[in-house]
Amino acid sequence: MSKYLWAGLVALFCAATASAGEVKVTDAWARATAPGQDSASIQLVITSDKAGALIAGESGIAKTVEIHTMVMEGNMMKMRAIEELLLPAKTAVSLGADGNHIMLIGLKKPLKAGDKVLFALTIKFANGSKTTVKAEALVKPLETTNNQGHEHHH
Repeated sequence: MSKYLWAGLVALFCAATASAGEVKVTDAWARATAPGQDSASIQLVITSDKAGALIAGESGIAKTVEIHTMVMEGNMMKMRAIEELLLPAKTAVSLGADGNHIMLIGLKKPLKAGDKVLFALTIKFANGSKTTVKAEALVKPLETTNNQGHEHHH
């Protein structure tokens, strides 16, 4: 394979928008990890042309990739793994803004600002077919806020 073709393929894979036919992942990012932290979350927007469900994830940087949601238990918000996240047809589903996110568990190395995390998501459609979309998340500095109501106002 020529070095130009290889460079072109790498550039295509590293594009900010990843797509596997009918599924598109955009705006994926993760926050840098603190010393000793062995997990991190990825926030992103996923859009599917057909109704389906996000059922799995994988990444070479983590032992396990899970789909998580936040649930209220008593007066405490807790994170829980879920089997699937429904994706309505032609609707952008934001993971991060409403508590749903991709969780990287058992990180093999710390995430540093400027790094890129490669990951893959598996979507299952109503007819039983599956597709996998590969994407990358930009690692933002630890102190970055996303201004989604998590700040403390006094």
